[in-house]
Amino acid sequence: MSIEVSIIIPVFNKGGYIGDCLDSVLGQTFTNLEVICVEDASEDQCREILQSYAIRDDRLKVIRNPENLGPALSRNRGIEAAKGRFLRFVDADDLLPQRSTEVLHSRAIRDNVEVVKGSLALFRGDDTSTLDEVFSVPDRIRTQLCEEECLWIPWWHTSYLISAELIHRNQLRYPNLVRGEDPVFLASVLVNTRYLSMIEQIVYLYRQYPKTDGTGCLTMQHVMDTLEHAAMTRHLFINYYPDCWRRGYSPFFLNQVRRLIDRCELDSDQLDVVDAELARIWGSKALRP
Repeated sequence: MSIEVSIIIPVFNKGGYIGDCLDSVLGQTFTNLEVICVEDASEDQCREILQSYAIRDDRLKVIRNPENLGPALSRNRGIEAAKGRFLRFVDADDLLPQRSTEVLHSRAIRDNVEVVKGSLALFRGDDTSTLDEVFSVPDRIRTQLCEEECLWIPWWHTSYLISAELIHRNQLRYPNLVRGEDPVFLASVLVNTRYLSMIEQIVYLYRQYPKTDGTGCLTMQHVMDTLEHAAMTRHLFINYYPDCWRRGYSPFFLNQVRRLIDRCELDSDQLDVVDAELARIWGSKALRP
């Protein structure tokens, strides 16, 4: 029987979380799936944990990177290895509600669409009974990106089910950025699909805790990659439907960038470079005071 859903998980130094993640993924009510874990040269016990799960469940496949490549290139390796009709992306420290793959896949088949998005919730620690915040979407059947302003901020790629044929047909991959690779990938998916559906049900649980593996860093490289991802997303949205950028991601993300810059310790030369990038992407009005 052909595989319907491939779930791709980049894994780097998440030994304290990957077991719970895999329990939630392999415990889905939807069973016609494969799980591809891309082990990104972890320095903790991730390799041993993945091996133990792979022995117990042959739906789990492990790809090992010879060196640390980062989540973007790791996900791309997963895309290339995936055999499923649809793809899901999961982070190694997060969880899936038990029926989430089932409801996403059922909607994709019922509505005959290549993309389905569900709602996403944030939780702290190990307590999923209390949700800090829910990023909900309305129920929609065969809608389009230009009609759904809630999709104009291309975040939370993990709350989507995406056709593998759509990805391969358009040669879509995550850009090799330290920060912001997932909004670019998601924007490229959204502008290349004609119709998509949305469901109100929560399909992803994002764990909040102090990050120590890169997502909390505030280096010049993080700032520049953040700006580059904004430029790439701008290009995609402007070419598709300009309001996605002008009334959606542009005003929202400019505020995010300004806050990020304020938290960084950059010298005057670095700030000049940042100003030039702000002007290139948002115009002279975006320059720092």
